[in-house]
Amino acid sequence: MIEDIILQYGNRGMNTLARYLPENYCTSAAQDLLHTEKGNILIITGFTINSKGETDGPPGSYFLSSALRQLGFSPYIVTDRYSIPYFKDKTPCILYDMHTSADAVLQAYRPKAVISIERCGRSRDGKYYNMHKKDISDITPPIDDLVLQSHTLTIGIGDGGNEIGMGNVAEHIKQLDIIPCIVSCRHLIVATISNWGAYGLIAALARLSHTQLLPSAADMDEYIKYIVTRGAVDGISGVNTAMTDGRDYKVECDIVQQLHAVIYPPADYLR
Repeated sequence: MIEDIILQYGNRGMNTLARYLPENYCTSAAQDLLHTEKGNILIITGFTINSKGETDGPPGSYFLSSALRQLGFSPYIVTDRYSIPYFKDKTPCILYDMHTSADAVLQAYRPKAVISIERCGRSRDGKYYNMHKKDISDITPPIDDLVLQSHTLTIGIGDGGNEIGMGNVAEHIKQLDIIPCIVSCRHLIVATISNWGAYGLIAALARLSHTQLLPSAADMDEYIKYIVTRGAVDGISGVNTAMTDGRDYKVECDIVQQLHAVIYPPADYLR
């Protein structure tokens, strides 16, 4: 099952939170996406570590945007100044800063869906906190306003409890050692690493649409090297290296290869 793959190696409580979600939560979100009218989709991402965007979030966002484009949508990445260097030469994006009006963005783009991947969301006191419970509000533009003010399909993907969408399970996050986000969404996808949650959603879209959408290991290797040369850092160590949340990037490639095996089993090619 897709969810079993993206929850491997977990040590931050996401397996526990998954018990409070629909059994096939990736497929449920994908079904809603595929039944959504074609048009613009906003993909929110970017978590800042030591004034640098981290490696978790941008890859998943980039490959999801590519998949949605194949399916006939017009995706836009929405991020802040710390993470926008990872996209501006690759895919259409929107810079969101402290002075950006969410209403103006929604009016201009009229999205059919808003998807968040590894983006910090506000807590009950209105502030933004990282995994160490440090207030990072001064470097976190309130992009979650796009989810709060949107009246369309919303999907949140996270791996720790402080990301947009975790409001869906806020009452259960109190058992984790984190200040939780209270922003909810229609579909929540939890994973050991948020990129993996995005790949899980892509896999579900691929299965339902009978389309090859998942990136290859080579695609992923190329993109991670690209963003690392532009300053992306590992979210755990803060080091500019090809790791994601303390794990070698080859682990992420293995997760996608497992998803390939589930979605495109060898027997399918023999028919």
